[in-house]
Amino acid sequence: MLHGIHLIIYDLDGTLIDSTTAIVETFNRVIVEQGEPASPNEAIEEMIGLPLTEMFRRILPPPKHFRVQACWDRFIEIYADVGPKKTQILPSVPETLAYFKEAGYMQSIATTKRSDVASRLLSKLGLLHYFNLVLGINDVAHAKPAPDIIELTLERLNMEPREALLIEDTTIGLEAGVRAGVHTVGVTTGTHDRERLLILRPDYIIDRLNELIKLIG
Repeated sequence: MLHGIHLIIYDLDGTLIDSTTAIVETFNRVIVEQGEPASPNEAIEEMIGLPLTEMFRRILPPPKHFRVQACWDRFIEIYADVGPKKTQILPSVPETLAYFKEAGYMQSIATTKRSDVASRLLSKLGLLHYFNLVLGINDVAHAKPAPDIIELTLERLNMEPREALLIEDTTIGLEAGVRAGVHTVGVTTGTHDRERLLILRPDYIIDRLNELIKLIG
């Protein structure tokens, strides 16, 4: 059991929501607009958790890399419509967020989405009011696995690393937490399975978000 926790930092995609269908559809629509063939779903799903700019850089041929920023902007335009329609809240998420809010814990989001995009999506899903802070890739100089977004969260909410716990569904995100010195919990609801999450040696690995309640004393 983890003691002395006052802040829970959540990743978004794969941790609180299943947005895989929305991301894949939006990503491929942008790629096709660029005159490239749609990518296999599995190839896109494997990249979820990386910054969108990196995802586009991996798929677009080098001569079109100058279009990466335009692709990101276009993704956000399309996702504003597709995201809320094709995103599902993962099991036990609302009740778990409500439990910790009522118990007086601070809760925040640290995502590779832009913070404004994440906030709009959370609002449409009815989850935004649970969070004290939403930070995204546009708020920091370096994306996960760099610790920047976790360190900025601690700074904004006036917390020490020992007082915070990060819950993530990918090794990319867990590495950011380890480097920032916070407690870490892996969750198997995203793209990385238990065996892969164990590589980063998180404090715990869970299969549903509500298992977190028993871990924090």
